[in-house]
Amino acid sequence: MESIQHYVSAPSTPRSVLANERIANESNAKPATTQLFSQLPNPLSTASVLAVMMVQWLQPLVGLGAKHVLEKEDIWPICANDSCASLQSRFRMVYTPHKKLPFGLSPVAMAFIATFKREILVVLGSCLLYIFALSSQSYVAQAVLQFLAGEVNLFHVENGYWLLVFMAAASILAASSLTYVFFVSSRTGANMRSLVMDLVYQKSLRLSCVARQQYSTGEVLTLMSVDAERVFTVMMESPWLVVGPVSFVISVVLIGFLFDFTSAAGGAVTLMVVSIASVQFGNTIARIQHDLLDERVKVTSESLQGIRVMKFYAWEELLAHRVEKIRAKEIALLRKFHLYQVVNTVMLFLTPAFLSGVTFGIYVAVNGKISVIDAFTLIAMVNICRTALIQLPVAISAYSQARIAFARIDLYLSSDDKTADVVVVTPALEGNEVSTHTLREASELGFGVDCNGLSFSRSSSSVRASMPADVRDEERRSFRLEGVDLEIDNGSLVMIIGTVGAGKSSLLNALLGEMTLKRGSLDLRGDVSYVSQETWIRNLNVRDNILFGESFDVERYETVLEASELTMDLRALPHGDRTEIGERGINLSGRQKARVAIARAMYRSHYDVLLLDDPLSAVDSHVAHGIFDKCIMGLAKSKTRILVLNSHYDLINRADKVLVMRDGTIAGDGTYEEVMAMFPELDMTQTASGNSDGAGWHSNHDPTQDKQAPVKTSVPATGAQIEEGTEDSQQLIQEEDRIKGTVASDVYKTYFDESGMNGLVVIFLIVVFYTTCVRTSKNLHNDLFRRVLGAPVNRYFDVTPVGRVLNRFSNDLDQVDSVLPKDYQIVAQHASMALGSFVVSAFVSYWIAVAYIPIIVVFVVTARYFKKTSCEVKRLEGVTRTPVYNLFSETLSGLQTIRAFKMQDTFKLLNKKVVDENANMYITYWSAGRWLAARLDMLSVVIIVIVTAYLVSTKGQLSAMTAGLSLTYSLMLTAVVQWVTRAVDHVDSAMTSVERLLHFRNIPQEEDASDCTPLNSSVWPLQGAIKFDNLCLKYRPELPLVLRGVSMDIRGGEKVDICGRTGAGKTLTKSSLMIALFRICEFDNGSVTIDGPLRENLNPFGEYSDTEIWTVLQQVHMADSLAKWSAGLDFEVSECGDNLSVGQRQLVCIGRALLKNSKIVVLDEGTANVDTATDALIQATIRQTFADKTVLTIAHRINTIMHCNKIAVMDAGQVVEFGSPADLLAQSESIFASLAKHSEEKFLC
Repeated sequence: MESIQHYVSAPSTPRSVLANERIANESNAKPATTQLFSQLPNPLSTASVLAVMMVQWLQPLVGLGAKHVLEKEDIWPICANDSCASLQSRFRMVYTPHKKLPFGLSPVAMAFIATFKREILVVLGSCLLYIFALSSQSYVAQAVLQFLAGEVNLFHVENGYWLLVFMAAASILAASSLTYVFFVSSRTGANMRSLVMDLVYQKSLRLSCVARQQYSTGEVLTLMSVDAERVFTVMMESPWLVVGPVSFVISVVLIGFLFDFTSAAGGAVTLMVVSIASVQFGNTIARIQHDLLDERVKVTSESLQGIRVMKFYAWEELLAHRVEKIRAKEIALLRKFHLYQVVNTVMLFLTPAFLSGVTFGIYVAVNGKISVIDAFTLIAMVNICRTALIQLPVAISAYSQARIAFARIDLYLSSDDKTADVVVVTPALEGNEVSTHTLREASELGFGVDCNGLSFSRSSSSVRASMPADVRDEERRSFRLEGVDLEIDNGSLVMIIGTVGAGKSSLLNALLGEMTLKRGSLDLRGDVSYVSQETWIRNLNVRDNILFGESFDVERYETVLEASELTMDLRALPHGDRTEIGERGINLSGRQKARVAIARAMYRSHYDVLLLDDPLSAVDSHVAHGIFDKCIMGLAKSKTRILVLNSHYDLINRADKVLVMRDGTIAGDGTYEEVMAMFPELDMTQTASGNSDGAGWHSNHDPTQDKQAPVKTSVPATGAQIEEGTEDSQQLIQEEDRIKGTVASDVYKTYFDESGMNGLVVIFLIVVFYTTCVRTSKNLHNDLFRRVLGAPVNRYFDVTPVGRVLNRFSNDLDQVDSVLPKDYQIVAQHASMALGSFVVSAFVSYWIAVAYIPIIVVFVVTARYFKKTSCEVKRLEGVTRTPVYNLFSETLSGLQTIRAFKMQDTFKLLNKKVVDENANMYITYWSAGRWLAARLDMLSVVIIVIVTAYLVSTKGQLSAMTAGLSLTYSLMLTAVVQWVTRAVDHVDSAMTSVERLLHFRNIPQEEDASDCTPLNSSVWPLQGAIKFDNLCLKYRPELPLVLRGVSMDIRGGEKVDICGRTGAGKTLTKSSLMIALFRICEFDNGSVTIDGPLRENLNPFGEYSDTEIWTVLQQVHMADSLAKWSAGLDFEVSECGDNLSVGQRQLVCIGRALLKNSKIVVLDEGTANVDTATDALIQATIRQTFADKTVLTIAHRINTIMHCNKIAVMDAGQVVEFGSPADLLAQSESIFASLAKHSEEKFLC
């Protein structure tokens, strides 16, 4: 079987090959190991309590990280208890949506508490143990001071070394319990974060189309990124919500026992006032931060998704200004946020001093004096709550933010699901009628749902729909299907025709259950296979896109490829059907994507009903006929087939039934002859042609898609051409960049230099620190966003998933905005406290100071030893986070296809896999922090023991004042020293976000605009003449040429069509000419010389009046439709225009071009998805409006190009024919004449 070689002999996916080679090479450089950690069970699953408390189970990984750069295969797999599957199972058992709860708790928050109640109780118990240990420390400290003074101590022991043992035991208990508290809380928080990601993803698979329009991709991405992080943070900081108040109460009680309750009460009142103020500040901070979340991410997402259109219109500068204005508002709120945060932190930082001072004052006022022992005991008792109160504002802020996050998540999870209007009966239920009666509350739009008597049987594949009332198309808020009443027999072929916006696609959506039935009944029996109008392609290779989860059957696969007209094209691809497809099918044109989607529908092993939403508009006439004969009338001949047609009307006479849609109703139905009798005005002969230029791989989706297509070698590849590419050209989507090793000092320097000041000045001007950080964040964002806008499409956007960029402008920028300044402040705050504690403790004796030297060295060595592992694991967490967002974006764009194929469960598993992989890195990173904390705490204990031992051994040699100072401040080291080192590590890890953002500094840039002379559009071009002179072009340096010496002259005002024959690679060439014309890609050689809401979609920057906009809408025949919508020009277009039909979106794009009134107009399949009647009207408008313009056209339908002055026929990157249509048709051997003959039309020349 010769034809099978194009895929059987193809190598494995390039990405896998390169990844395997990289792993093999790096493995050779690593120390020999018997097995990779990724192949071993996670030691955390079987670790003892002591190993968990000391995080000793992580020691092998930390040791490995100190030897070489860690990779993903060096990390153990996730524990079963931490996996999404386990977490979902636990959550579903306790979650009750829409349940009213006390204290304003959301159902999701309450369910999270119930799901993780065991872990929360463990944290609570460990917190109490920690407080007990701190309290014991203060009592032991008092006993030591009493012992030194020769008084009877609390424990009535005469040997001071017993007090040393008590102090060591209390310190070890405090350190280990605190480490355990934060290990459990961080692990539980990571589980909560994973659960939020999985819940949001699964909800997205069930989301109704109306609910989907209420949430942009950016907003839902915020739920999965920022809000999920907020949930983690509140669990991570929650111990302080317990330790803070409880330790405060215990401190007050102990002080009351030591002195009197009057003195303690005075200090307590002062502390409560400050704490209440702190809570209010925390709530204010959370509200401000909530306002910062959505708008910029949403606009950034829209900008990146529409980057190609933006570049075609040269809107980079205008768009940058728009985003910067939003960023300026965000920065103003950020300044206020940090102001409140600083005030809050200062208040609670000084609170222990207030407590001590007020207590001292009241006690002295009442009793007249206080002993030295009592004074230092008071300080020790106040220190019980010192660290907790310092951290309390952070915890309060986290709690306030989490409340808002849970409310947002709950609102999303409570939004409407897709109704179960279509129920598939499995073979086990054959012969039995299954009824589903669902009565749901009206949605926000006021439409109820009443679905009755739904029955399905596998015995036949018939479709019946009786909808005498209304069907609300959830995908189009202003559109209704009314009075739909039809019956489709099993195995019949039904074709649906109608004008733009008539409801053709909506009728298919109703059959798929994507619309809400208000009244009536829908009876669909059998499984469905579906091809959407906007074809959805995943970032996989061609074969995996076609298989779509099915097992690989060589014979069936080969048959489907042949029927879908894909065999020859796959041979032309460098790696056959294993060629990687970019994000959103970016390296395939519309024709390629349409045929892959058709093959996917045909390959499905079991289906009874085939729904095809106008896929044939993407291909030319003879290819459309081939697909129709081999697929629709061949492979699927026994199925019930429903086909929407906007072109190729010569096929209609082969339908068993024809439906004519008009304004959301079935205006008529019957056989071809009956419909023609009912609607004699329908002219099927004039529009019999399909496409004029062959079945090449070409885009009709929108002008931007062909800009993308050339990046991949879809030109029929010869051996020489393939050799031109390098090894790197085999991999389209590049692996995410990742700097290795510790964060470079240049990253810190660049971060501070972005403030506009020298980095050294910032260090000394700590007073203006937050102002500096905010300025840095602002400048960093604006500079890097402009760099992204200036990146070339072919060399950056074609090989970089949008989710990766969004990840950095959302999660990483949030780290720079909110987390990094706080971490720097914590470093400065605790470093000053640690330095003071060291100095005071060492003041007792130079021997203590000398003993500190090796301990400090051990501190530094331990931190550096740990840092290598920490930074790499943090980077791996960032790298594994991107696939989560990519899969999510991909799923939202293909939601209808996924649901039609009933692939929800498969995609749930895919999401669980990527979330689990990221969660594993996340838990490992935070566990590494606990590893460091446990060891630093033990070193702090050593310091306390050294000080206590020195004091006991030198009893009577030091004054009570000196001894009290030394002991009291050494006790602070247990909390303070490890906080310093840990905070420094957090800063270093947060700086990886700066590192990832600074990557945008290194992305390639288009030629600087300053090198080109800016001219006013009113004076340039003068006439629109275009000259292509020996033009050569390639899309990336490692790829072959796609334009090879193209030369032609186009006079101003001429209308020129560009076409070519099947398999000649002209699709890539045509797109390349447009890209060259718009300077989207720099030339390899040669030159191109030129002589000279809905309102916002048409006029995004307010350049035109409403009168001008309405005039344009009338010209594109959209004004009447818009007038029916009460909002008029204020009609809100949802994300990606989902509430407009594909044809209507094309009309809006044409309107935008008309409004711009340019001298040169490029129409790249501008009317491919509109019906031929509307197409004829649009073509008349174009000829009239663009009469004096130079027009370059790429079109499928021959009748749309016969009016052109000239035709350019492309073949293998060259212009092989160039002349008028009449001249080319007169040459019987010409390629154009052959194309016209294939189109089966007759022309008047």
